[in-house]
Amino acid sequence: MLDDIAQKIAVSTSEIIGYEVIITDEDSIIIGSSDPSRLGDFHEASVRIIKTGKPNPDTMNIDKMKGTKPGFALPIELFNKNIGSFGMAGEKAKVKKYCYLLKRYIETMLHQEMYMKSSHLREQAVKNLIQEISVFDDEKSDESYLLSRGHELGYDLQPPHIAIAIDLFRFENLTKKIYEKAGGQQSAELQIQSLKLDVLAIIQKTFHKANDLIAPMQDDKFIVLSALAFQFSEHGVIEEIQDKCSSIIVQFEAKGISASIGIGAIAKNMNELSQSYKDAWRALKIGKKLHASSGVFFIQDLFFEDLVSSIQKDLSKRYILSMLTSLKEQSDWEDLSKTICAWCESGFNQKSAANRLFIHRNTLQYRLNKIYEISDIDLKNYKNAFMLYLAVMMENMGTSDM
Repeated sequence: MLDDIAQKIAVSTSEIIGYEVIITDEDSIIIGSSDPSRLGDFHEASVRIIKTGKPNPDTMNIDKMKGTKPGFALPIELFNKNIGSFGMAGEKAKVKKYCYLLKRYIETMLHQEMYMKSSHLREQAVKNLIQEISVFDDEKSDESYLLSRGHELGYDLQPPHIAIAIDLFRFENLTKKIYEKAGGQQSAELQIQSLKLDVLAIIQKTFHKANDLIAPMQDDKFIVLSALAFQFSEHGVIEEIQDKCSSIIVQFEAKGISASIGIGAIAKNMNELSQSYKDAWRALKIGKKLHASSGVFFIQDLFFEDLVSSIQKDLSKRYILSMLTSLKEQSDWEDLSKTICAWCESGFNQKSAANRLFIHRNTLQYRLNKIYEISDIDLKNYKNAFMLYLAVMMENMGTSDM
């Protein structure tokens, strides 16, 4: 770990204070130096410093020690263990005060590095566990193995869970703007990493129960397996989860980020949790197909749309070509398609459909008549209306790409 940051610290510090800085590992080999020619050299004075945990004494004969220059050196400690040393070449009285400051700086950097690596490893372990859950098959997989893996990471996977998939909206455009405004690549990357950490912090703050599993799956995609109580009200759970997801979107928007969120079905066992994971991403995909803006989409509210998207490609094409071709040629096709959807979704009620479209009932009747004249499909015939509605839904969802 010391190797990862030694050279960076040695060079940056020497530039600030104007003295030559060296850092050695526990074998007293120089692994960081403002003079690159010294890298890999043996620093004899460090042997005693690392062994005793004390600075080089005045009695030490520096001139006769291999790879050592006059100056001052101290041990580097991590969790009460000496893992190396560092020193500054120069007049001892002048460099000594800098060494004590530098000691705290190096050890703080090491603690941060260890924390970051530990966090990354844990994050990766949780991500791997979620991925294994996503492909779980009760006929081929061992549920006890996943339960054990969960316990190792501090999670109980036995309570009911529900999957939530979060997708940042046009995240690539956002990062592009950051790069354009930033002074340099390093500055832009720091801003992007900070933004990702902010996003993750919002999710973790919202889903903070002990058994809530959270992991970033890609730069702009996150998954939550939210734990529920063993006894729960399904309506209450869905309402609570939707409120939490809406809260996340509001917090994202305060930071200039838009997002879409998909919610799977409640899962009472591992097999159902695997399906809930797939349902969450499915709900997200369908929701994004139907809505250009961000939103929260629950799979159970998209049953019909999910059914439409699963219809065979050649069949959907046949419906669309045979029923919509003449209608799509009209300049007001967008209005006509919205009228078909509103008519069917309002239960074929003229007043309700007109209100949905914010138009007068006479205008609605005019559009219904026009649809009949062009397509020869009477929308007052429920079966015909449903088939035309199905075709419009396929067109809107682009089922050939699903």
